[in-house]
Amino acid sequence: MSKDNLPHALILELPEGFDNLKEIIDSFKNKQNYILEINEHKSPSGTTIGIFIEDIRLLRDTIKTQRKGVQTIVIIHDAAKLTEQAQNALLKILEEPHQNLHFILATKRIQSLLDTVRSRCQVKKIAPSNLTIDLPADKKARIKFMSDGDKFLESRLIKDSEFYDKKVKVFESAKIFISGSQLDKMALITSIKESRDEALDLVNASLTVCKFMITSHYNNDLRMKTDKLLQTGESLRKNANIRLALLACVI
Repeated sequence: MSKDNLPHALILELPEGFDNLKEIIDSFKNKQNYILEINEHKSPSGTTIGIFIEDIRLLRDTIKTQRKGVQTIVIIHDAAKLTEQAQNALLKILEEPHQNLHFILATKRIQSLLDTVRSRCQVKKIAPSNLTIDLPADKKARIKFMSDGDKFLESRLIKDSEFYDKKVKVFESAKIFISGSQLDKMALITSIKESRDEALDLVNASLTVCKFMITSHYNNDLRMKTDKLLQTGESLRKNANIRLALLACVI
């Protein structure tokens, strides 16, 4: 991706486990470019985490003062964390292209972006790289199972032992979410609190477990659980209430 052919607005669709965004950002840093980076943070009330309309208003005011002849590149880390209000405010900026002004929206959850925002952007899907695996057979099998064909996730599970241990715990929770008692399921949902990423990780792990169980011994109950999990994942990606979405999946 060259700065010379960078579109006005670009969505970088990142695979799970991708951890090289810094390298992409660094490739644009030079004396001719002015880089603005926007990250998620706590709301003024401290109750939620995201990228808010106030951030986009500040961005709008900042780019109005951009120096002539300098290329400004706005990089939004995890654009899925933009609230709907923030996305609509960003859309107004995207609808009025300016010379030497570019936007890069990085996300692993492109479905969380409004259709109107996506329609204003080119989309570049970052492909996973090939891996060379040299692991004990049992760990290799577990990584293959947990990554479910996602090469970037597989790569991170291999290279990052802390991430691997965390993912193992997620899959242990997924087994409870699918087959545990109602009491255990309720306790699990309570422990997740307000972390949307954690909730999505649980749902995705549960889908992987269900997929494996269905191939081993198909039954209608597993099919229904899979359908509920798919609906729950879609609701979470659309910013539904986290606890209510998870409860709807197990009741």
